[in-house]
Amino acid sequence: MLVYIVSFPLVIWFMVYMILRKIMPKSVNTFKLVCDAGVFLWFYACAVLLETLVGDDVFWLLLAVCCAIFPANAIWQRVRHEEVLYTKMFVHGWRLLFLLLVPLHAVLFSLGVAKEMIH
Repeated sequence: MLVYIVSFPLVIWFMVYMILRKIMPKSVNTFKLVCDAGVFLWFYACAVLLETLVGDDVFWLLLAVCCAIFPANAIWQRVRHEEVLYTKMFVHGWRLLFLLLVPLHAVLFSLGVAKEMIH
């Protein structure tokens, strides 16, 4: 099961999306909910891939980088002269995590495949 979660989070994410789409009436709300839940899936997959590639436990480093997105988002809101709303900061940061973890997973997965092909 671990191999499938790490290797194919897009497939699992899409299956959850299709199930929730049948249950929930609005597809936009379903997509947002699945993206929000997908952060956990991609975070776990990226952490396992990083540990496999590096050989050390770098979970805390990945967690620190992901947590740094929230204050950076607050600073960005302040630079844009907007009032910093913590709910808005959390939602935007959480969705930004999704947008960053998906390509990171693709890069790490490609590096892992290349590393295994070389050895």
